[in-house]
Amino acid sequence: MAKISYPDPNQIPEPLAGILAAIPGVAATDMLAHSPVLAEHFLRLAHAQFTALELSERARELVILSVAAKVRCEFEYQQHIPISAAAGVEPALRQAIWDRSIDPTSLPDAENVLIGFVTDVLNRPRVSARRFTAVQRFYPPRQIVEILQLIGFYWGFGRICTVLDIEVQTPTTLDAFEAVANLGA
Repeated sequence: MAKISYPDPNQIPEPLAGILAAIPGVAATDMLAHSPVLAEHFLRLAHAQFTALELSERARELVILSVAAKVRCEFEYQQHIPISAAAGVEPALRQAIWDRSIDPTSLPDAENVLIGFVTDVLNRPRVSARRFTAVQRFYPPRQIVEILQLIGFYWGFGRICTVLDIEVQTPTTLDAFEAVANLGA
């Protein structure tokens, strides 16, 4: 049970009420409605992350899964099982990320560097020159900025879920993802 009550849906102002009505209910998103302006911008940023990044969908999902594993946010991890599957992330890799048992030799160099970069960003305020040079070999500046933004976004979202004890929901489809991706359509 969440540590604070969910907002009363009848008290959520427009335009957020309309946005939430257009997407399947997700506990963490519902909780964000306590701050309508932030929730609206959160959903618009999520929309951009699913529709406008130069970073590949697979790389995006590897970043998100790595953050979820590092912050131990099962809600985030469960929500991204069908999304990452659609992006081509294999179940064994997804589980190894969650278990933090990845064999670096089993990954292509770009993905190994990406996951290591995410871990370093979450562990310290600066990454080593060696790590940064490695990430630059595979990802241009725009993608590096996108990676960093995804890390921060999902770290913050993960902490909302873990600190407030948001109930874990196991999605069986991509409905919520597709609804958020179509917000701007």
